[in-house]
Amino acid sequence: MSLSALLTARGAHPHALSLAGAAPRRFPPAARSGGRFRAPLIGYYQHSMHLILASASPRRAELLASAGFHFDVVPADVDETPNPAEKPQEYALRVALNKAVAVGVTRQDPGSVVLGADTVVVAAGEILGKPKDSADARRMLRLLSGTAHVVLTAVVIKQQAIERTAVITTRVWFQPLSDSEIAWYVDSGEPEGKAGAYGIQGRAARFIERIDGSWSNVVGLPVATVYQLLKALDVIY
Repeated sequence: MSLSALLTARGAHPHALSLAGAAPRRFPPAARSGGRFRAPLIGYYQHSMHLILASASPRRAELLASAGFHFDVVPADVDETPNPAEKPQEYALRVALNKAVAVGVTRQDPGSVVLGADTVVVAAGEILGKPKDSADARRMLRLLSGTAHVVLTAVVIKQQAIERTAVITTRVWFQPLSDSEIAWYVDSGEPEGKAGAYGIQGRAARFIERIDGSWSNVVGLPVATVYQLLKALDVIY
């Protein structure tokens, strides 16, 4: 009997992922089992690895889970203020690295692998982070209206002193937005907490004509890149 068949016969998914315990964030019962984030059974073989997502973003957690990863969430509290004259790629990578480092120093288990990420929107040469308030959200959406902009997500995979990094770019085209459309969208509350004041996976989908690049990158995490970086660390097959 093959390993896959044996595991299945014993009631375990052949690609299931085993984690050591951290103090995970609470998720809805449907998403949690035994105190850990439980992904759909779309998996992969791997070595003994404890994956930690250093982010409070529910969107990143949902993307990882839907791709079959099991992980714990340990949000990182870091300064996300851009430095003067800092380029968008440099800024996103710095913040993502700081998140991974901040969580990594609290994890001494050599099997722990920390994932840090940061997403920024760049329009008209300006780095658009999360809107400060509704007025700021309206300002950002006016910048995006009827034009193309760039979404950058920096990804950092850290296992003790070893780091793997990448910055992924996706180009997004917005339809022209009227003042009433902007007001409707801002009043929905969806822009809150999102880089560039919109979520491609939500109500803003109606405004987006097309994209060039990774869709999950625009949501907040280029999942294929995460997988490749983990493979480069030789922690999964």
